Amino acid sequence: MSENVLLVFPPDEMEAMLGEGKALVQKYEPLGLLYIAAAVREKGHCVSIIDAHAESLDCGRIKSRIEALRPDVVGFSVLTCNGAAAYELGRWIKQALPGTLVVFGNVHASVYARPYLENECCDVVVHGDGEHPFLRLVESARDRRAWAQIPGISYRGPSGEVVCASPEPYLVSDLSVLPRPARDLVDRGHYHLDAISNQLYVGKDGERAMTLSTSRGCGQRCRFCVVNQRPRFNPADRVVDELESLEKEHGAAYALFIDPSCMSNQARMFAVCEEIRRRRLSIRWGCDARVGCVTPELVRAMEAANCFDLSFGAESGVQRLLDNVEKGITLSQIARSIAMVKEHSGIRVAGLFMLGLPGETPQDSLETMRFARSLPLDMAQFSLCTPYPGSALFAELRARGEIDTGVLPDGRLDTAVWRRYSAYISFTDGMPIWVTPGQTAGGLKELQKRAQREFYLRPAQILKHARRLRPGNIVKALRIARQAFW
Repeated sequence: MSENVLLVFPPDEMEAMLGEGKALVQKYEPLGLLYIAAAVREKGHCVSIIDAHAESLDCGRIKSRIEALRPDVVGFSVLTCNGAAAYELGRWIKQALPGTLVVFGNVHASVYARPYLENECCDVVVHGDGEHPFLRLVESARDRRAWAQIPGISYRGPSGEVVCASPEPYLVSDLSVLPRPARDLVDRGHYHLDAISNQLYVGKDGERAMTLSTSRGCGQRCRFCVVNQRPRFNPADRVVDELESLEKEHGAAYALFIDPSCMSNQARMFAVCEEIRRRRLSIRWGCDARVGCVTPELVRAMEAANCFDLSFGAESGVQRLLDNVEKGITLSQIARSIAMVKEHSGIRVAGLFMLGLPGETPQDSLETMRFARSLPLDMAQFSLCTPYPGSALFAELRARGEIDTGVLPDGRLDTAVWRRYSAYISFTDGMPIWVTPGQTAGGLKELQKRAQREFYLRPAQILKHARRLRPGNIVKALRIARQAFW
């Protein structure tokens, strides 16, 4: 029996979390939902998608859309930034449309599965890759006895008790069996490059930027990261098939590889680059890079295949702090890898840094700033170390009672707490959710502003980024800079 399925990327609290800084965040398609939509639609079900972030929708307008659609099943992609909205919308659906099956997924939902279910804002939480479990939930929406056989879910049992059908998240072993994301279900007009951006590629007015995933999971175990599943890779030809589709079918000028492990398999990356050149694609692309994966030969091959930018997770300029978070790299590796990219190619390079890592002192923070300025970077981001739900650091702090999780002693949820899980909090008056001993919240925010001032208010950086601006955006850029720097 065909079901009417709605997938929702809920509204986030970008205004409260980022202030003027929200203008730097590009709008990209909700790729995870598009993968799930493709898997469900392939089996004959009717699927629609609401992307509240791209459409600038609040909860009220989403409720009106849901009432009009009256779906049989609603699935929410729940992140920390939209966890409060998902909670509100889920509770409303269970009251207004009690026959509708409500399913939560993604990392935040997985961490908060029990309180979400106990507070009756959803019927099921999916842990891990959602395509297979969600499809089985859709197909058993009218026979809830079958849920006990579905891997990777938690759900409310017949008496309201929380049941975990499988202790492990469900992972798709062979990514090549998944259908391509159902990109036709969202309006292309919502996704384009903005002239003001926290990314290196800006492009021309109206150019479309899109994302693709070439792998899932990550082999590293950094304590601050929520991507802690074993890595799985799409073959090179499938990666380039999708990249070619983005260019020729969707008119994309730029593609961002969103997976952290895309460069970790060097042989596959060489094959991807060779296939891009063989097909003579012109689409530019960027990805995350890990210092241990960079070689001169690979850098040259990537540039020849239209790679425009690389982002290195450098995190800190203090080796002790890198070791504390089990980053598995050295300062000399970071400096050598970035210099290698610049020496052997014209690829732009961004450095991603964190202030306030476990055990960090104010003097350590200043050393990270100095290290960042010493590198030949085109851009740098200085976030505050945030123990996001799903990370090892969050689990450690929660076990010791050293972080406000938003779960009250009686089991109710104070969802307003999640707003403080923001890595770029210097744009607002908000305070970070956690501060490492030896630092203060106010002191870290001032250090974040100082880092941004000292990196960007140098003649070479001012000139470089002034070239990225267009006349109509100068005032807006100055307003953002004022909040970020002072």
